[in-house]
Amino acid sequence: MWTTPNPNPQHYLRPRAAGRAALRKLSLSYPDPVKWIHQEQTLNDRTIREGDYSIKPTLVPPEFWPEQQPVFWLPEFEAPRNQFRLFQNPTRPLPWYLSGSSSEFYSHLVNPLSVPYFLNRDLKGARWRNPRFLATPMASHRTLLVWNPRSSNTPPFAVKASLNLWIGGGNRNVRLFEIKRSVGISSLLVGIPRADLARQGILLLDDSVGLLHKQTNAGLLARDMPWELGPRVEIVPVFSLCASRNDRRPRIVELVESSGLEPTTWVDTFVLTPLIYQAYFLGMTEGVVGEMHEQNILMELRNGIPTKRFWHRDLGGFRADNALRRLANKNLEALPAHIHLADLGEQRDIFHEWLHSYLQGSLAYAVGHALRNHFEIPTDHFAGLYNARASKLQNLIFSANGIRTSRNFEKDFERYRTRKFPSLTWPWKNLEAALRDW
Repeated sequence: MWTTPNPNPQHYLRPRAAGRAALRKLSLSYPDPVKWIHQEQTLNDRTIREGDYSIKPTLVPPEFWPEQQPVFWLPEFEAPRNQFRLFQNPTRPLPWYLSGSSSEFYSHLVNPLSVPYFLNRDLKGARWRNPRFLATPMASHRTLLVWNPRSSNTPPFAVKASLNLWIGGGNRNVRLFEIKRSVGISSLLVGIPRADLARQGILLLDDSVGLLHKQTNAGLLARDMPWELGPRVEIVPVFSLCASRNDRRPRIVELVESSGLEPTTWVDTFVLTPLIYQAYFLGMTEGVVGEMHEQNILMELRNGIPTKRFWHRDLGGFRADNALRRLANKNLEALPAHIHLADLGEQRDIFHEWLHSYLQGSLAYAVGHALRNHFEIPTDHFAGLYNARASKLQNLIFSANGIRTSRNFEKDFERYRTRKFPSLTWPWKNLEAALRDW
């Protein structure tokens, strides 16, 4: 059961043929997550705009790049519970795979590339287990699809594990602040049932539990993994929809063509309008604002047609806006012990700034870039369409609540944040009702 870990990451890497065979075997019982991860790994251009720093993972051995679809054994150590910091959404159970060999221990999964980091810390009370799980990275090196190759009855799961290497200008360990923010945002959202979120078109890849050994600042997060979808339903990251496919056109081009709609109408109907609505719903009813760029947003398709529902991930990239939360008559009582408002981001007005930066400036830009070689696309990368849709929705929300509006919808929002008394009533029961009025 116990072992002396090998510090060489290559030791854990499965031969290419064996890794592919393991994924094929997993797909026999769990085809949906395997198909999803295959797209994450292979449909990822990793393109950059002029002026951006390179995100090419030059310090990650090429054999471990997601594009190579590596499969590796996942190292694992356990230690007494009092040697860890555990942060947990109070409504969610401890994932079974974080339990140690007895009730007095937690078990911690480790990316093979980070084994030397943990060994050099000489962790108190730690002992290394024989690897139980295989894993393969998603588009992000840190986020792993994990499964037990010895049990087809055990569904796969996902973890966000520390990677003690520098990629894209930053060290990719899962640090304490990221764990606190992820679990804190998860906890703030417990007041709204998942079914109610789904009616608004919002599906959540929750980060509900984080674990960190006290001698490190490199932990992990347990992330939701929908291992079974509905009939003919699939999940596709927006960056995969926009990616080139060798000699084939990006899939988003085929979606537009098959719809019979004009490209701008398609983008409005299936991308910008539902995502703007979801951003306003989360911001104004829950007081949370996310980084809605093309890696964090995943489109749901049924029979190859967008459903207007999206999966949102990376809660560590969200911020809590307590002014908005207060106006929705909600407090911070759901936060677990040792997580405070200061852990959830600077308290200032970021709502429109982030929507312009991430939703319009990144996601909509990527969509426009993918479509531009095949259709006539607005030269402003849908900025005018975004502004028209956002201002109209905001005016409808404010009018329903008796709040005066002006021609400058962003200034109107700034003034709204400073109102003294909670006053917000959300006007619609679901996304479809909103679309009829909007």
